[in-house]
Amino acid sequence: MKLEVIGAGFGRTGTHSLYLALNKLGYNTHHMIEVIKNEDQDVNVWNHAQDHPNSPGTNWDSVYNGYDAAVDFPTCMFYKELLDKNPDAKVILTVRSAESWYKSICNTIFSFYMTDDPPTFSDDHIGDALKMARHCTFDGVLERDHRNIRNKELMCELFEKHNAEVIKTVPADRLLIMNLGEGWEPLCKFLGKPIPKEEYPKSNSTENFLGRKFLKDATEQR
Repeated sequence: MKLEVIGAGFGRTGTHSLYLALNKLGYNTHHMIEVIKNEDQDVNVWNHAQDHPNSPGTNWDSVYNGYDAAVDFPTCMFYKELLDKNPDAKVILTVRSAESWYKSICNTIFSFYMTDDPPTFSDDHIGDALKMARHCTFDGVLERDHRNIRNKELMCELFEKHNAEVIKTVPADRLLIMNLGEGWEPLCKFLGKPIPKEEYPKSNSTENFLGRKFLKDATEQR
């Protein structure tokens, strides 16, 4: 495994568009979508990394083999470990306002937590992937109590704290802070790639996300 690009930004900060953009630039990019659709992705690798931080027993190679870039959840939660393992990698922190991010996650990737009863998950690989995300994301704050998703102040604080930690941790010359809508120019300049003729990808809006089926199939509300 040799990652050249590591995405440290939380999901719903333009990570799916970045995923498509990096693939367009010639990278083979990891994203939560890859975890969900590929049953060869062993979700227990991330579970182990969450339970045993910086453990030499975490088999990162088994889940990132063949990829040279990685963005979105769960990668962003382990950017430090992955950077230690790939010391020459460049880091991209995708950002947006905390309030707009919170509104987006409540309407999309964590919408099924907006209920009185905790969600249950299907007994298959997709369900296992979503349980892993619950365990690893935000250090398990939604696993401890799914109703924490309704605590806007807490969630926005977690978002801002993570971004500040990335900026503090990653050397400035290896970090790109990328705002929604900035397009190809800062990304290509940072990576030393020519700017494609095509427009920068714009995908995974809330409307598009709500049209997807895998979350409905993987979660069973009781």
